[in-house]
Amino acid sequence: MDVDPSRDARGVVGFENDDRSRVVALKEALEEVRETRDALLAIRADGGSSAEAIAEAKAAVIERTPSVRRWIAGGSAMAKMSERMEARDRFLIHACVACGQAHLFGDEDAEDAKDDVEGRVRELVRVLSKVETFYDMLGGLVGYQCTAMELALESLTGEPARMHSAEECQGEDCNAVGGDVNLLVPPGVDLRAHDGAFAATAARWGVEELPNMAEIYPLGGAGDRLGLKDAETGESLPAALLPYNGRPLIEALIRDLTAREWLYYKLTGEHHRTPVAVMTSAAKRNHARILSLLEDNNWFGRGEDNYKLFEQPLVPVVSVDRGLWVREDFCEMSLKPGGHGAIWKLMHDEGVFDWLEARQRRGAIVRQISNPMAGTDTTLLSLSGVGVKGDKALGFASCERHVGAAEGVNVLVEKRELSGEYAYGVSNIEYTDMTRLGVQDVSSDSQSAESAYPANTNVLFVGLKHIRETLVSSSRAAFPGMLINLTKPVMENGTKGGRLECSMQNIADALMRRSKNRLGPADFENLPTFVLYTLRRRVTSSAKKKRPPESRNLAQTPDGSFLDLLRNASDLLKRCNVSHPSPDSQPLEEYLERGPDFIFSASPSIGPLWDVVDQKIQGGVIEKGSEVRLEIAEIEWRDVSVRGSLFVEAASPLGPARDGTVYFDEGACGRCRLRNVRVSNDGIDRNENSNVYWSNFIARTERCSIFLEGSGELDALDVTLAGDVRYVVPDGKRLTLRPDGAGGVQETWDDIVSPSWRWSYAFGDDDRIDVVLEEKS
Repeated sequence: MDVDPSRDARGVVGFENDDRSRVVALKEALEEVRETRDALLAIRADGGSSAEAIAEAKAAVIERTPSVRRWIAGGSAMAKMSERMEARDRFLIHACVACGQAHLFGDEDAEDAKDDVEGRVRELVRVLSKVETFYDMLGGLVGYQCTAMELALESLTGEPARMHSAEECQGEDCNAVGGDVNLLVPPGVDLRAHDGAFAATAARWGVEELPNMAEIYPLGGAGDRLGLKDAETGESLPAALLPYNGRPLIEALIRDLTAREWLYYKLTGEHHRTPVAVMTSAAKRNHARILSLLEDNNWFGRGEDNYKLFEQPLVPVVSVDRGLWVREDFCEMSLKPGGHGAIWKLMHDEGVFDWLEARQRRGAIVRQISNPMAGTDTTLLSLSGVGVKGDKALGFASCERHVGAAEGVNVLVEKRELSGEYAYGVSNIEYTDMTRLGVQDVSSDSQSAESAYPANTNVLFVGLKHIRETLVSSSRAAFPGMLINLTKPVMENGTKGGRLECSMQNIADALMRRSKNRLGPADFENLPTFVLYTLRRRVTSSAKKKRPPESRNLAQTPDGSFLDLLRNASDLLKRCNVSHPSPDSQPLEEYLERGPDFIFSASPSIGPLWDVVDQKIQGGVIEKGSEVRLEIAEIEWRDVSVRGSLFVEAASPLGPARDGTVYFDEGACGRCRLRNVRVSNDGIDRNENSNVYWSNFIARTERCSIFLEGSGELDALDVTLAGDVRYVVPDGKRLTLRPDGAGGVQETWDDIVSPSWRWSYAFGDDDRIDVVLEEKS
């Protein structure tokens, strides 16, 4: 666990010998900044003073710093302008100088920008104000700079550079302060058990606790690696806009959530709308684009009041050259998001915890936008069920991981602190830190390529009360897993740097259980943190980067994620006794060049639990080269054979929409019965080179399409639906399809005032949901 004392600046980041002087200069620059930071924190720690008095005291500290005094005495145009500013704005400009950033304010540059000086200063003050507020527990803007410089020195030299107070050491990361640390394979409940008994029980808990749950989506990431660009401006678009399987990625997450709410409705008759908190970013107009996407889609039928958007601040990029910010122009510097770990404190500062508390929410699921797979079967319901039932603070959905994979791992931390106390908890370690922390990335046994340590999937359960209480305990809890990545040049001359980042998952390090005595395996299930295991493709398969045309590497690409989606579909269809081609038997070259051997895409509201789906769908065949898309909740499928393309879509799958908001009503949704039906058409045009299968941008020669408006019903029995056919059933109508006795199909239309049948849901004795079709007499 000890850091190699032979590490130096050259060995860590590839610097040349003469750059050792840069470390010396960085240390010297840090001393004045650290002294100012400590003085500011002392004011914060005093307490009992008014906000106005604190602001005046902080301003006095800044005015006394030698760098600010020299700058003001120099009489530059910007220094004179700052003296005419409002107190808060003046403080921020002077704090910027106290951080060593006077190079942003050169007089020559001000002359060049004279037509827009006031605008640039205003924008700079706005940015600095956000940084000052967000990092208040570190000492504001100066605290941000000091911490970034300390971490940069630690990275460059391998030597500790930070000063830790006793208060900060509570909730410290697993290896920063001292003490003996063991990193163990975390025990946890496993949804992969063959009988599925625990998965069913945990999912039932999740269903029962749904009214107590929320969803949290960090959506700040740009789609640079996906090649998502605005056609007019060329700007990078948010990853949330990626068209995956026919809809934006964010819609896939909302559909999963709505399906769980529909399941609860079918069991109880009650419609609960889960509040959704969305963290956006100021980078590349991310916030504006996400807001526009939600508005343009009528908030996906959930209503605007069930969302709360909050914007992650941008932070300065700090170079290793004396900690200078990367300057772009007069009053302008390079800015980047500060990592997803900002989410917890931002939720506190922006009133998100208050908003959720007002809605009586106890827990939340956290999902990454680039992973559309986590809603599969029991995963999210079980995670929330275990978390809320056990009053847990934090839970990780985890899975198998290949040795050497470039992804983080979950570990059980056992730490003996300098006080003699033990601390225990499940945490996350990034793959880049595994060697440094002594984690041996070896297989679980000699016959397996699986790592002994499971993958961290970034799918989390959080106990809202526990997280909120922990945030105010120390700056280490508010800014978990702080780091600065110095691997990339940030200046034209090749000087490296980075910005202060936090890791969302490392809030776990502030949630450890402390004990005077060493704990054993029997105690680990009572920790505030936990791991829940499931099959990898049931919980994670991300779409983060575009696959180059010549590449056959599917890792983290939409092509690879879609293949995993089809593998999950295959597992489900096997349970449903629907014959189909195996996605693993198709050569990879053929999959990429001609598309998958089959496509089965179904609305999660049919389930979402597979125990429900396999009672609605049973028997039949999906032939090679065929596709089935079911955008409906109320469907009965019995022995359906498909050669070609079959689309079934309900305009109101869950009930009517009023003013853009969907209201669950199983008496007013579309429904379809297909029994002993054969579908035969030419389907997908496999010769169309523009087909992009993972996005559902596909040319089709023929298809069988069933479209149900409002409460429309279609009932097909013992018929063949051949060729390019489309059936549109209006609201309040039922279309019955039967053999006409001459090899064709007879259509019978009836008016209906209520559904002719419905699926009735109830929990069985084994915690699985029994689904019974009830026909109207």
